[in-house]
Amino acid sequence: MSRSLEKVGRFRMEGEMIVIYLDGIGSFQVGKSQVISFLLRLGEEVIRDRDGGAVGMMSLSGSGRGVKMMIKERLYVAPVRRVKRVLEGKEKKGAVFGVK
Repeated sequence: MSRSLEKVGRFRMEGEMIVIYLDGIGSFQVGKSQVISFLLRLGEEVIRDRDGGAVGMMSLSGSGRGVKMMIKERLYVAPVRRVKRVLEGKEKKGAVFGVK
């Protein structure tokens, strides 16, 4: 089964937060330290809106190459490599893709 991906937003570091911008939906955030712990396979992380309310979960894909973000009942993905490069400050931002 093949799924198609469509670029629907981006993410970037803002202070100690990773902020996820989804076109037409809004922005969401996850703490930098939480993202690092989940990249080390220490579990899933909660994605929050700007007011701090939980809106979804972030987890690793089965292959470990993708970051899965379930936000408001929709699945989004970003490449783990790009997330790490943004965390390390080597890149300013990365793409977020919607899964169809």
